[in-house]
Amino acid sequence: MRGGLPRRLLRNPLGAASAGVLLLLVVAVLLAPLIAPQAPDASALGAAFEGPSAAHPLGMDSAGRDILSRLLYGGRNTLGGALIALGVALALGVPTGLYAGYRAGWFDSAANWAVNLVMALPAMVVLLASRAILGPNVWVLMIVLGVLAAPSFFRLVRGIVANVRKELYVDAAKVSGLSDARIVGRHILIVVRGPVIIQVALVAGIAIGLQAGLEFLGVGSGSSATWGAMLNEAFQNIQRAPLLMLWPGLALGITNGALVLLAGALRDALEERGGPPAGGRSPRRA
Repeated sequence: MRGGLPRRLLRNPLGAASAGVLLLLVVAVLLAPLIAPQAPDASALGAAFEGPSAAHPLGMDSAGRDILSRLLYGGRNTLGGALIALGVALALGVPTGLYAGYRAGWFDSAANWAVNLVMALPAMVVLLASRAILGPNVWVLMIVLGVLAAPSFFRLVRGIVANVRKELYVDAAKVSGLSDARIVGRHILIVVRGPVIIQVALVAGIAIGLQAGLEFLGVGSGSSATWGAMLNEAFQNIQRAPLLMLWPGLALGITNGALVLLAGALRDALEERGGPPAGGRSPRRA
């Protein structure tokens, strides 16, 4: 049933709550130009460190910039960067993991060697070196992070597929004449999707955290608002205005928590529909 998965997801209180929080965050950052009180870089030094008011609900930072505006626009940059890293990791890791696990052979050996090499590299050191070579563009750094995160998807998918391809229902599908692409799409992906969903949430959280960490260390360009840059600015003024740490920290914590809870709830909703087919009956339904 087309609407079955959303209904199962929303029946789970954690799934409904986390989906609602993420939806609210995404809508808020997308509508930042409409709901932000002012431009994120508009400053008035005379209003520095002012507290919350009707015009500025979260107050002003050390440069007299509206915190709510920077939080909304910063979410655009932070979540957008994480989405780039996640997209690169999925595009590189999942297809190669499927192919290596299903076909094995020389490609599996070569891919495993390359993956082990990439996983031996410390991500933060590579990102810092990439910044020195490629410049402070945070989008480029997120592409590099996506390449570094791809092995986690590869190893997860490859391990699952290598076990599943030995099952009787896969052999029966081959005997019945189904193509490899049809077998993978119909019988393999259903086993892979749950763990991949969990991995997506973990990698998205790591990408958000690493990007915020880079901005906090001042590695980013500094030309645009991000949650990490807001943490950096707040830390420099923690003695005078400790509340500045609250808003970007809260945004990061809520986003990562909602991602993990939503992934778990979605995985449960997918598994509730039924696990992978057993025996030789599945290929006859293909």
